[in-house]
Amino acid sequence: MYTTMWSYLWDLVDDGLEDAVSRLREQVGLDAISVATAYHTFEQLRPHRPDRKLLIENAAAIYFQPDLSLYADTAIRPRVADLVQHGNPMARLADQTQRVGLDFISWTVCLHNSDLAQKYPSLAQQTAYGDRLGWILCPGEEDVRAYVVAICRDLVANYGVKRLELETCNFGGYGHHHHHPKDGVPLGNVGRYLYSLSFSDGCRSRGQKLGIDVDRLASWVRMQLDPIFRGGQPLEGDLEGFVAAHQELADYQQMREETVSSLVTDIRRACPDTQISFLLMGDRWTSGIRADQLQRDADRMGILAYTASPDEAQGMIEKAMDRGVPSVDRLVTGLCAYPPASPDAQTLAAVMARARSLNVEEFSFYNYGIMPEACLEWVSSCIQGTSDS
Repeated sequence: MYTTMWSYLWDLVDDGLEDAVSRLREQVGLDAISVATAYHTFEQLRPHRPDRKLLIENAAAIYFQPDLSLYADTAIRPRVADLVQHGNPMARLADQTQRVGLDFISWTVCLHNSDLAQKYPSLAQQTAYGDRLGWILCPGEEDVRAYVVAICRDLVANYGVKRLELETCNFGGYGHHHHHPKDGVPLGNVGRYLYSLSFSDGCRSRGQKLGIDVDRLASWVRMQLDPIFRGGQPLEGDLEGFVAAHQELADYQQMREETVSSLVTDIRRACPDTQISFLLMGDRWTSGIRADQLQRDADRMGILAYTASPDEAQGMIEKAMDRGVPSVDRLVTGLCAYPPASPDAQTLAAVMARARSLNVEEFSFYNYGIMPEACLEWVSSCIQGTSDS
């Protein structure tokens, strides 16, 4: 069995980085630590802190000192978090994990970045109406792809990460709001998919190279959506059947899926000796994620089984296998180690035991700085109990 825990650098620093890392290895019993190296905005309640409990970050950023020479192929310049402006605690982390025998996994949020999507609006996803989705960069844009590859190369070359864990290395969709949403139109599942399709310059170019009349397709998408916006009636239906029934849309969807999988291929080529794990967050249609296409370059694929029900966790694992994860030994199952998903240690242990009964060998616990101190003991007891069984 192999266990890791998602963690934030700021929590480790504030708890005493060296001591916190040592504790996770020696007392909790983890094999690895998955630290956010690039992350989106957040508002975090921090139970470990003895005084102020709330931390708010208003801009997405990277949490390491970049080697800017590696970013020569992209117009994007990373925003470096204030935490690492005058020091490099990520380098200290890398050194300490090596000292205590804890693997260092880079938990990298790739494209969910409202700061860069607004700073470089031409590189954000763009709807058929020309709206920019201000929270996510478009993987069809060459500058975006080069930026993601540069981050990965940087982390491997300068921080010695054992594994690159990729989050939102795919398309996003409408509905993940950075601001307070003002939305009185129920789009429906088909309508939301159509409105989420990216028609950025990069995606248009990719589609045109495959012989797709992208202008005609975008016009057709608007024709499907216009009645929804006029009348407020959602467009619902079997999404897979809807896509299959419209050849040009099906071809465009295939292009989107290949755009996602080829980005992982680019990362693999840039980092040939480093493990890659891809978080399967999002459905195939909106995200463009195809596990069966990713398996050639991703060593692992991860799911979030955040539930108090062993039966539900089993269903999530089985669904992942049905989606194309090639074997259960390549699946990382994420468990939320605090309420309500884990109201007590027994529930967490039961969910983990069910996954183990399905031959799952790798687990990632969420999240060091979010969970109360008592929950760290729950994780430790789960790991110890599994080791003893």
